[in-house]
Amino acid sequence: MTMPELGRYALFLAGGSSIYILVIGSWNRRIGSARLTESMRGAVLALALALTTAVLTLEYLLVTGNYTIQAVYNHSDRALPLLYKIGALWGGNSGSVLFWAWILSLYTAVVAVRVRWQEPLTSLSILYLSGLLLFFTGMSNLVVNPFRILGGHPRDGAGLDPLLQNVVMSIHPPTMYVGLIGMAVPAAVMMAALWTRTPMEQWIGMVRRWTLFAWMFLSAAIVLGGMWAYMELGWGGYWEWDPVENASLMPWLLATAFLHSLQAQEKRGILRAWTAVLAVGSFLLTLVGTYITRSGILKNSVHSFTGTGVGPYFLALLILIGLATLFILWSRQEELQQGSVEDSSDLTWSKEIIYRLVNVLFSAIAVIVLFGTFYPVLSQALTGTTIILTQEYFNRLTVPLFLILAVLLGVAPATGWRRTQLVRFWHQMRKPVAVALVLGILAYLSGFHAMMAWLAMMVVGFASTSMIQEFVRAAKNRQKAQHLGWHRSLAQAISHNRRRYGGYLAHMAFLLIIFGVAGSHTHNIKVTTTLKPHQHLVLGGYDIAYQGMSLATGPGYQMVQANLLVHYHARQFREQPALAFFPGSAEPVAKVAIHGGWMKDLYCVFEGSPGHQAAILHIFINPFVRFIWTGMYILIGATLLSLGGRTTKERNISRSLVDVAGIRGTSLSVKGRDPF
Repeated sequence: MTMPELGRYALFLAGGSSIYILVIGSWNRRIGSARLTESMRGAVLALALALTTAVLTLEYLLVTGNYTIQAVYNHSDRALPLLYKIGALWGGNSGSVLFWAWILSLYTAVVAVRVRWQEPLTSLSILYLSGLLLFFTGMSNLVVNPFRILGGHPRDGAGLDPLLQNVVMSIHPPTMYVGLIGMAVPAAVMMAALWTRTPMEQWIGMVRRWTLFAWMFLSAAIVLGGMWAYMELGWGGYWEWDPVENASLMPWLLATAFLHSLQAQEKRGILRAWTAVLAVGSFLLTLVGTYITRSGILKNSVHSFTGTGVGPYFLALLILIGLATLFILWSRQEELQQGSVEDSSDLTWSKEIIYRLVNVLFSAIAVIVLFGTFYPVLSQALTGTTIILTQEYFNRLTVPLFLILAVLLGVAPATGWRRTQLVRFWHQMRKPVAVALVLGILAYLSGFHAMMAWLAMMVVGFASTSMIQEFVRAAKNRQKAQHLGWHRSLAQAISHNRRRYGGYLAHMAFLLIIFGVAGSHTHNIKVTTTLKPHQHLVLGGYDIAYQGMSLATGPGYQMVQANLLVHYHARQFREQPALAFFPGSAEPVAKVAIHGGWMKDLYCVFEGSPGHQAAILHIFINPFVRFIWTGMYILIGATLLSLGGRTTKERNISRSLVDVAGIRGTSLSVKGRDPF
C-alpha cells in the first residue's frame, strides 16, 4: 500500500465512522442500550484515529516531497524549509479542510472520553458534532481530496505562497482553528440541552471551560494574525478590517458575550435566552467566517482561498444549521424564559444591568462588523455596483462601543448584585476617576488631541485603576487576617479565587490592547522618501543613514537589502529592509525591518530602487505596538488562571461536603470528569 492510498483509506474510514455514529446514535436514542453507547464512543475514537492517520500521511508526503499529489505540488517545493513544509498542510484548501475535520474529531473524542457521561445530553452532543464531521469528511473524500494525484511525475512543486513563509504564520492558523472549531462544542451542548430540556445548571461548568479554552486560542490567534500582518505585509499596520480578519473577530465578540452571560446565568439565573443565542451564534459566525474564507465571495481580502468551488457546500451547511438552530430556539422559548430571576431591583444600577449591556454592546459590534463585511455583496445585489466600506466605517461605529465596554469594566467591581449602594460605589470610584482626569490632562499635553484616542487614554486609566484596587484590597484583607507579607497575601488571594482575579487580569489585558491600538493609530508617523547612499533622514528622534544596497540569501530566496545605519540618542544599530525574490513568484516580497521598543517601533520598508543605488523607503514610527502583543500574553495567562476556577455550584457542593464531614479549615475539591 502506498502512502497516498493509506491517506485515502483513512479518509474513507473516517467518513464511514461518522455515518456509523449517526446511525447507531440515533437508534440508541430510541432503545437506550449501554452497549451501543460504548460502541458509539469507540467509533468516535476510531474516527479521530483515522483523521490523525490522514493528517500524518499528508504531512509525510509534504515533507518528503511527493509532487505527484496535487496538494503537495501546489504548496511545497524542494527549497522550502522544513517548518514551512509542515505548515503547508493548512496553506491550501484541501489540506485546511482536512485539518478542520481533524481538530473537530479531537474535540469530539475528548467529549466522548473526558466528559462525565450524562444521557441523553452527551450522546446527543456527539451526534451534533458527528453530523459536522460527516460534512467535513465528505468534503475531503468527494470534493477537495488532499490525496488527489496529478498526471505525470513533476520533479518539483509550485511552492508555498511567499507571504505564508513566516514563523508566525506557522503558529497563527492552527491556533485559529483550535479557537474557532472549539466553539462547536458549546453550541452542540446547548442544542442538545435545549432539545432534551436538560437544566443549564447541570452543564454550565463544563461549557464554561470549553468556551474559555477555545476563546483563549481564538484571542491569541487574532493578535497573532495582526502580528503576522505587521511583520509581513509591509504597510505599517496590523489590522485593516479585512473580511477574513472580521471573520475571526465576529465569533470572538459573541463568545466573549457568551462567557459573561454564563456568569450571569450561574450567579442569578438570568439571561437564559441570551446565553442560548450567544452559544449557537458564536459557532454560526464561525461557519460564516469559514464560508467567507472558502467561497471567495468577498474579493477584497488578501487572506481568502479563491476559485475553490466549495462555497456552495459551506453555504448549504450554514443555512441548514441556521434553520435547525432557529427551530430549536423557537420550540424551546418557554423553557428559556422560565427560571429567570427577574424583579424590580434589576431596574436599578446593578451587575445584572451591566451584564445585559455587555451582551447588547458585543452583539451590536458583531452586527456592525457583519454588515460592513457583507456590504460589497449587498451593494452589488441591490445597485449593481460593488461598494467596499472603508476603515472609517468600522472605526467610527465600533470604537465608541468598545470604549463604553471599557468603562463598564471599570465600574463593575464597585457594582453589586441586585442593587448598588451609591456611597460605597462612589468611595471605590474616587481614585479611578482622579487617575482618569490626570491621564486625560497628560495625554492632551502629550499630543493626544484626537477625541477617541484621548478618551481611550482616560478610560484605560480609569478601568485599570479600578481593577488594581481590587488586587490591593484583597491582598490587604488577607494580610490583615493572616499576618502575611504583602506579596504572599496577594498570591494567596489570587490562588483562592482564580476565576475572579483571572477575569480581572483578562480585562486588564484587554485594556492594554486598547491602549496600544489607540496610541499606535493616532501617534504614528509615516514618511516615504528616496535616499542616495550616505544621505540621512531624521524622524522621530531617529537619525537614519542610508549606506547603499547589498545582495543576500534567505531560506529559499534571494534578496536585495537596503543597509541603514540608525542613531537613536546614544545608541547605534543597523536595519536591513529588503525585497525577497522567490522562485516561481512574479513579484518580490517586502521583508520589513523592525526595531522594537516598549514606547515605539522603527518600521522600515524597502520598496525598490529608481537607479544609481538610490532606495525608495517607507519609514514608520509606530508607538505602543508592543503593548498589543504583551496584552495577548497576559490574556493567555489570565485565561489559564481562570480555567482552574470552579463554578458557584461546584464551590457550594464542596462547602456542603465540608459541613457534612464536620471539617473546618480544610479545602475539599470535587473531582468530576469535565475536560481540562
